[in-house]
Amino acid sequence: MNSNLNKRSGILLHPTALPSDYGIGEIGPAAYQFIDNLVDMGQSLWQILPISPTDNYNSPYSSISTFAGNELLISLDLLVDDGLLDPSLLIDNKNHHHNKILFNDVINFKTSILKRVSKEFNGNASLIMKSRFQEFCKNSSYWLDDYSNYYALKIENKYASWIDWKFDTIKDSQIIFQSKVIQFIFHDQWDRLYKYCKDKGVQIIGDMPIYVGYDSADVYSHRDLFKLDSYGKMTHQGGCPPCKYQESGQLWGSPLYDWEQHEKNNFEWWNKRFKKLFQMVDIIRLDHFIGYIKYYSIPINDNTAHNGEWHKAPGYKLFDNLKSSLSDFNVIAEDLGDVTNDVINLRDEFQFPGMSILQFEFEHILKGKEFSENSIFCTGTHDNDTLLGWIESLSTNDINRLLQLLNCSIENIHWELINYVLKSSSNIAMIPIQDILGEKSSARFNTPGTLSESNWSWKMKKNDLTESIKSKLLELTIRNQRNRHIINNLN
Repeated sequence: MNSNLNKRSGILLHPTALPSDYGIGEIGPAAYQFIDNLVDMGQSLWQILPISPTDNYNSPYSSISTFAGNELLISLDLLVDDGLLDPSLLIDNKNHHHNKILFNDVINFKTSILKRVSKEFNGNASLIMKSRFQEFCKNSSYWLDDYSNYYALKIENKYASWIDWKFDTIKDSQIIFQSKVIQFIFHDQWDRLYKYCKDKGVQIIGDMPIYVGYDSADVYSHRDLFKLDSYGKMTHQGGCPPCKYQESGQLWGSPLYDWEQHEKNNFEWWNKRFKKLFQMVDIIRLDHFIGYIKYYSIPINDNTAHNGEWHKAPGYKLFDNLKSSLSDFNVIAEDLGDVTNDVINLRDEFQFPGMSILQFEFEHILKGKEFSENSIFCTGTHDNDTLLGWIESLSTNDINRLLQLLNCSIENIHWELINYVLKSSSNIAMIPIQDILGEKSSARFNTPGTLSESNWSWKMKKNDLTESIKSKLLELTIRNQRNRHIINNLN
């Protein structure tokens, strides 16, 4: 039985894409304003991408730690409010013009600021904040000690990958302290924002990539949990087999798990990983859900994925373990791609909602497909073109078929597609912010399989989300009876 009381909707917006004076979105005033805007639009869900520190490619899905937070998201304005940063240092660094993140500029600027803040922390922090810092270090030691050790060694080895390090002893212990301060500041700011979300009735959907980066604190500190040789080098890597879209398949450069070792350890590392993320978000999207039932293993020296082989992964054992040890195991299965029955069976065994993407369902939609209540229906994801960009890529015939189905003009087509998703039978409907804003392909967030500088770099301008746009989404949300608790409070 379909109950509108369960029907929710929200917006996908990675924090880096929030409006900002300092070149990149932050978890400060603009994030709080966005939460207020969500409520004004009648939305109860905020979906984000992974918020761990990224590697040289700036991808949220390629991290140097699955536990640490991305220091580039730290709000400089909140540092000033907390007495940790002299505001005069920011006067000449405000940037109001770019709607693209210039990562090199941002990294150079914010790294120098955060280094100074961490050096002066003991002199500037209040007694209450110092006490919270000590508590954070104690409660987070299970990952923070490994991460800060890796962080310090990486700096002393001039940012080389750990397999090429010449030094494995730390010369400057202050670097360890500074990295812990920076992580404390990130988590302290995030905790405050997360509490604000809860107070406003908004839940956060986080994201967990199945793999971690080879050059990461996780692999460096827990080599026994990954398929490496006696020298610590990868023997095989993750990826995807060849298909009609990519004749050579995909090579991801990700180390594979030694699943036997994880089972022997009673999935301890996985328990810590999930527990940590559930302290920061309400729902976790499991990226590449296929990998929990089977994984594609490719010899590390191969240049294509042709010689890869499928192997079984212990998804049933893992999720049984996690559900027994975590009280609220609220996850979404990203079951997109070449999904086979074994993947569907694993998803359904644990009653995880799966995902449907409007752009992938074009022919099914024209035939009147109904979507499962226990599912997430999205206009797009971070890996898709925007709705308007996708529509512009369609043939004239397909556009006309779509207009006929929606009974609308081309001028209103993105709003009618958003309405189509909102009125679906799926309990959760999600819409990327670019689709709400009516952005074209220039606002696409990522193009998979490319290392373009435009990937991950789009961000909003301060006045993009107009009162007219907010009112339109609120109207559609009320019409389709979603987010009742938010709507009732507005009234």
